[in-house]
Formats: sequence, C-alpha cells, structure tokens
Amino acid sequence: MKTPIAKFGELPQRRGRHRLSMTIAPEQVPIYWQIGQSIHPCAVVTAMVHGDEFEGFVAALDVWKWVRTVDLQGSLMILPVCNPAAAQAATRHTPTRYDGLNLARTFPGVTGSSYTQQLAHALWNLIRDADALIDLHSGGVGYDYARLAGYYRDTDVDLAACFPKAFLWPVPATPGVLSYEFSRIKGKVSLGWECGGEARLDRAGADDYAIAVKRVLARLGVVARKGGGRVGHSRPRIGRTRRQTCSTAGWFLPELTVGSRIKRGQVIGQWIKPDLRVRELVSRHSGIVIAVRTLPRVEPGDYLVLVGELV
Repeated sequence: MKTPIAKFGELPQRRGRHRLSMTIAPEQVPIYWQIGQSIHPCAVVTAMVHGDEFEGFVAALDVWKWVRTVDLQGSLMILPVCNPAAAQAATRHTPTRYDGLNLARTFPGVTGSSYTQQLAHALWNLIRDADALIDLHSGGVGYDYARLAGYYRDTDVDLAACFPKAFLWPVPATPGVLSYEFSRIKGKVSLGWECGGEARLDRAGADDYAIAVKRVLARLGVVARKGGGRVGHSRPRIGRTRRQTCSTAGWFLPELTVGSRIKRGQVIGQWIKPDLRVRELVSRHSGIVIAVRTLPRVEPGDYLVLVGELV
C-alpha cells in the first residue's frame, strides 16, 4: 500500500519494507523505505533527478530487490524517480508545461513557488535527516560520460572507490545540486556519480552502480558487513575539470571517446555552422576526456567536451 508522505519525520518507524509516495500535484514521487534494526545509520539512494538518465533508475530498483535479502542494521530510502514529470517525458528538465527548470540546479528549493522548486523543497525535507546520500546520474540524451565516482570530502574517497572501474572525482561545488547541498550539512556523507548516457541504458554501468551501492551500504554499516579489506585497488583521480563550450548554435560531430587522452590543439570533431559550412574544432585543454557531447545538435552555451586533469 502506498501511503502519502511529506517529510522524513512522517516515514513509518516500524521495522520492515514500505512502499510510499509523496504528492507534488499532480505527480506522485515513489518512496521505497526499509528499516532494519534501527533507523540510523540511514542512507538515501536517488535517481532520475533528470528524467533522461536510466542507469541510476535501474540500479536503484535492483538494490531495492536485493535489500530484502540482507541483514539490515540501519535504514535505506530509495527514490528511483525523483522527477516523475521529467521521467515520463524522458527529458533532462521538468517539462515546460510545469516550468521547464532543471531539478539538479534547484535544491534545496522553496515552497509556494514553481513546480520544480516545490519538488526540490519536498525532496530536501524528505532526505535531509539521513546520514548518507548516493545520487546517481548519467549523461542523459545529450552526452556520454566516463564512470565518475564523485565525492566531496577526502574522508569519503574509500566510499567513492566502491564504484568499479571509475575515475575518482572530487565533485565541483555547484549550488543547487542535490549532492552538493547535502554535503554542506556537517557530518553527512555525500556521493554523486556519473556513468553512460546517450539516451540509452548502459546495462553494465547500471549493474556496477548497484554493486557499488551495496558496497557503500556495507561500509556505512547500513547492512551487515561480510568479510573485510579494501575494495579494489588504487584508481586514477581527476583533479580540475574544464568544459569547452560553444557560443553559437550548430552541429557537432565528435571524433573522440570518453576515457581517451587529449592534448591542447588536437582535433576533437567537426563543427557544422547554420549555413552548413564545416570546420575542424580543436581542444582548448589537455587531459582525460570524461564527457563528450554525442547529440549532434548544439545550442549556445552547451559544452562539447569535459576534460579532466589526472592527479
């Protein structure tokens, strides 16, 4: 049975599995909530903050199925579809019939405002009392992303390293991003991860997301930990990241892939102007390619390549 919920304090306090919902009219946000021995430590897994990102959604459902089989010490909240309106439209932003805003730049939100701002405020009130957040993203329709195990505090690097085959990535401080705003609360663990995109499901990426979440839950003590030792081995770490943006509309045909090394001045692809003249574009930066624009149509201000420096 789905019970309407408005904030963390209204969640069921009894041990067990609960399928709930939160109403931001006219949409319903599904809430999966399971309590083990106690409420704390409490972890939250979020997905589909952007409605065109599928890896986190699939991983979240996988984790919900798995967690019923384990010894849960704390509690787990899973929000597999944070923005139902965007998810139904398979769009990055909330559809324009609501307000067209980017939920991932709107936290902690405000009441009595537009739909997305109210949604952000309601989600924030729901999760802010948890102890840890794992926010799962991908490149959506427009981009392909390398695997990025994002973290905010150096003390959380080992948790980020639970994500297999990912670059360790200190997430830039970006106001309005859920994981960033959560990280600002003293004592909280906040992880923001990226993987895949291109308007499709990277099944291997989704599977590894699920593996990583399970490992993090064990390390946090949310589920009983079996065995011990460190996860994996040392990983390459991304330092400063730089975007190469465009100032005009056109079409970009990339000639590079995520994970590849690039040097300043190297050709990154073909640029087709509105008058259909074609020229080569070269990189303004050197480093590792961690995201590429794969949707050819580009508008002013869109970034074409995201390059990171290895440290």
